[in-house]
Amino acid sequence: MPAPTRSQEAYDTAQALREHPDEWAHIETLGNLNRATNLAYRIRTGRHSAFRPAGVFDATARLADDGTASVYACYISANEEDS
Repeated sequence: MPAPTRSQEAYDTAQALREHPDEWAHIETLGNLNRATNLAYRIRTGRHSAFRPAGVFDATARLADDGTASVYACYISANEEDS
């Protein structure tokens, strides 16, 4: 069986976040803060197709002491009526 593609991994991650609303999870560790900030932005704005529609996920990047940066994300309710 072939290894899952990065795209499929992203869709699986987004689905897992949807199943646990408002719970933050580590998404990925990248080589620098710029790359991590870019990924967090793409998740928040829905520019990353697995995390659409825009605005239903929140994401942030955190710099580590070793210069790498981690991305964390959570699913937030798309409907204000749900709360």
